[in-house]
Amino acid sequence: MIFQRINREDSEKLFVIVYNVAGATITANYACVWDSGASVDGVRVTRPATATLSLFVGLANKDIADSTYGLVQVYGYRASVYVSNHTAQAIAAGDILIPVNAQYYMARSAASDGLTGFVYAGEAFATATTPAASTKKCFIRAL
Repeated sequence: MIFQRINREDSEKLFVIVYNVAGATITANYACVWDSGASVDGVRVTRPATATLSLFVGLANKDIADSTYGLVQVYGYRASVYVSNHTAQAIAAGDILIPVNAQYYMARSAASDGLTGFVYAGEAFATATTPAASTKKCFIRAL
């Protein structure tokens, strides 16, 4: 685990070192989950899938090429997280964001879906006729 040095001008951040086994680059600001295959080791990460959404690790700090090591932010403010909006429900600051099956972006968790979150929206994201992912400010608590 890597702790950011104390700095009065910047919020606290924590990072973990991971190994990408997704079969493709995990781009900066993308969500990733612990690998749940036969090789579980607490280091291997991959793309979110329905069965692994609760294994959310954090958000890639920089691009992590396939079969290489990289940093994932697990705690603190992040100015750019890949988030998708919705056709009917806007995202408000403070909303819970969760990983999405077979995607690298985060989306708003509906209040009645019973899911808890590790990422909270730091800014609003309006609805759209055609939803599209964009980078937004968030706060991560995935420890």
